[in-house]
Amino acid sequence: MDRLLSELTDWLIDNHAISSDDKELYEYAIYSFIISTVPLVIFLVISGIIGMFPEGFLIIMPFMVIRKFGGGYHAKHAYICMIMSTGLLAGCLYVVSHFSGSRLIPLFLLVSGISIAINSPIDHENKRLTEQEKMRYQRTTIVLVLAACFVSVVMNVMGYNRYSSCVALGVILTGVLQLPVIIRKIMR
Repeated sequence: MDRLLSELTDWLIDNHAISSDDKELYEYAIYSFIISTVPLVIFLVISGIIGMFPEGFLIIMPFMVIRKFGGGYHAKHAYICMIMSTGLLAGCLYVVSHFSGSRLIPLFLLVSGISIAINSPIDHENKRLTEQEKMRYQRTTIVLVLAACFVSVVMNVMGYNRYSSCVALGVILTGVLQLPVIIRKIMR
């Protein structure tokens, strides 16, 4: 991964697209883009191949948006992140295909939504948030969680239980990925 990042930024420098002074910044930007995009693309491709693209999309959307502001666990290595992300998202597809009518999903949605609202944003050691950013991100996260919960409930009432479960799982997955950080914080 480091070699790829270095070659890409060297190419940008050679073509005068960026300054050599900004190499580290662009390496980090490319790294962040790859890490956040690759698992999502893999997941959506897998969703499409198995005929569950709408479900995959409805899981990914609330997950991506809420996690952006709410934060959560970050793996130390890119390959671990990609494998974990793809595996967890695939697990969500399994849950949708086998348990979408389960009464446990709304319960987990409620618990996850409350946990996310209370604990967000999860500060990360690579990018510390100011107090003002924390307040703004928490408000944004709460609005996003409430919106996702509302969409899930409306879909359920309209009889779209499978799609309702997908939106709920996007929120639940965000809550699950905050748990390791919350537990670590409590243990300190």
